[in-house]
Amino acid sequence: MINGQQIGLVQNVNAGKNLVETILKQKGEPFGLIAKTHDQIAYENVRVNPAVYLESTLSEKTLEGKLKFYLEGYKLEVDGSTIAILPSKEDSDKVLKDYEEYYVKPSTENKVTSVNFVEKVSVEEAEVQPDQIKQLDQTFKELIDGKITTKDYTVLANDSWWLIARKNDMLTDEVLAGNPGSTKETKLKPGQIVKLVASTPYLTVVSQGTYSGSETIPFDVVTKTDNSLGVGQTKVITQGSNGAKIVTYSYVQNNGIDVTKKVLEEKITQTPVSQVVAKGPSSRPVMIASTLSRGSSGSSSLVDRALSLQGTSYVFGGTSKNGFDCSGFTKYVYASSGISLPRTSFAQFDSGNPVSKDNLQSGDLVFFSTYASGASHVGIYIGGGRFVHASNPSSGVKTSSLSDSFYSSRYLGARRY
Repeated sequence: MINGQQIGLVQNVNAGKNLVETILKQKGEPFGLIAKTHDQIAYENVRVNPAVYLESTLSEKTLEGKLKFYLEGYKLEVDGSTIAILPSKEDSDKVLKDYEEYYVKPSTENKVTSVNFVEKVSVEEAEVQPDQIKQLDQTFKELIDGKITTKDYTVLANDSWWLIARKNDMLTDEVLAGNPGSTKETKLKPGQIVKLVASTPYLTVVSQGTYSGSETIPFDVVTKTDNSLGVGQTKVITQGSNGAKIVTYSYVQNNGIDVTKKVLEEKITQTPVSQVVAKGPSSRPVMIASTLSRGSSGSSSLVDRALSLQGTSYVFGGTSKNGFDCSGFTKYVYASSGISLPRTSFAQFDSGNPVSKDNLQSGDLVFFSTYASGASHVGIYIGGGRFVHASNPSSGVKTSSLSDSFYSSRYLGARRY
């Protein structure tokens, strides 16, 4: 009997108990649990003839339909909202730890001093149904993907992919990603429905620490006029060589993205040697002078070099082909042309020559206020309203448009070296 209601006959009490245990084990087995029930189960001895017994024998299917069962799971809550229910507290703790480690990667060079969540996170035991429980790997993926929201946008006359993105505070690439098969060349028609898919993180991991790593000190290129050379001729008098230094700085990151970064110490381990280049006179007499240049091929070679690095990973503190952050990327590209830039985007903005947006030239540095006020992000202008930059951990080095709403609304200025 269940809750006072007779539901069938079993041979004896043990047979009945075994039948109940079998069902509870089956329901919890996918999660490594045993289901439980609050139902009052009782047994009463009765005498029946064999025909009645055979007709009324309790089947597993019948009992399953009558028995109310539950699993003891653990709710993962963020700011009071349930994000997932997992089979055990150990699974809940592990998925939170895995999420932290996805963004925070301590190493010999990267000494992490603190890690915490911005949001209030709690894990509470709860009675739930099997279809409410999620496996650890599924929950981890959902945390990484963030909260996905989708809305329909109806294309208007004269709309473009860029304009749609601008109207909705998105990047063009983000709009295209929500409409598989579409490219920037795909034509839009008035009345057409476009999907706008956005993602916001459930959890924000704040990490603080110090990073120490070797960085290149690019050699300077010094040009001197030599009247013994022909017009336009050049000759390397002294071959330049890069130096090296160990840079230590403190940082604060949100989900792997720099919020603040401050240089604490710089220790030169190898002094750079300037490259001295003799240059023949121009058509007019000139005074002997020393200057820095973007390299023998000018800004075009600098841009080509920057574009050749597309696809390189984004790595916090990165200054080499193994991975760049935004200012490490610009510093590396400029160093290849013999120009020494400061290490951070803020310092690069402070030391260059200001350039108006209307007078941008290929090779100029363009700056944005993104995760923090001031010049918190930098890229290299490549012409045509576009720039190449070390974007973020998910995109790496890529090209973007100054017209994209995200960057146009955060554009700070440009500098020329």
